Amino acid sequence: MLEGDKELQVFLNDSNFTSATTDPNMGRRASQKIEIRNRLLQVGKELFSAKGLDQVTVAEVVAQAQIARGTFYNYFDDCSHLFQAIVLELIGQIQEVFNQNRTSKTSLYTYLYTTFKSYFDFISTEEMADFHLRNQAHIRQSSYQNEILKSIMKDLNRDLKASERIGDFDEKYEFLLLSFMLVGSPLELFIATRNSNLEFSSDQLALFLAKLFHKVLKKQA
Repeated sequence: MLEGDKELQVFLNDSNFTSATTDPNMGRRASQKIEIRNRLLQVGKELFSAKGLDQVTVAEVVAQAQIARGTFYNYFDDCSHLFQAIVLELIGQIQEVFNQNRTSKTSLYTYLYTTFKSYFDFISTEEMADFHLRNQAHIRQSSYQNEILKSIMKDLNRDLKASERIGDFDEKYEFLLLSFMLVGSPLELFIATRNSNLEFSSDQLALFLAKLFHKVLKKQA
């Protein structure tokens, strides 16, 4: 990570935001850094959604963001680094929803449904759908190496183990595999249906997965 990006990341970490908004009390230099970085994230998201990571160049990004090429390298090493930052931001937004549903859940089924529904609502916007469909392999690689996603996995694993008994699962590795399934299934289902030219609503997809996992995870009578 370059020095300018390190300074910015300290601020972002302290503020608990991946993509920050400018604060009127912030120094002008720091405010400009955040504005430029956010602009690069947005432009990158638009270009990756339209063309896919492999077809986008730094020259295109800086031209659309209207910044000098050298400025780009103060924040990101290359387009792959920019892409990873966008994925990090998206997973951070998903984690927010996940944590809200964890604290407010009233039942296992409601927890599953509201979490899946929020995810599908988020991913089904035109830009996000194109972003995921055109960058499937890169998203899988970046996501499962991501510390935020690992944190979500740990929380899921902890929740599953803390339940009195979930179906026929009792081995530690089974809880870990269940966590992978809960996190990975929504994306794979979304991509499979879209690539097959099948249009399902967020509600339909969320209901299906909630019913499926509720059947598997519900406590034995």
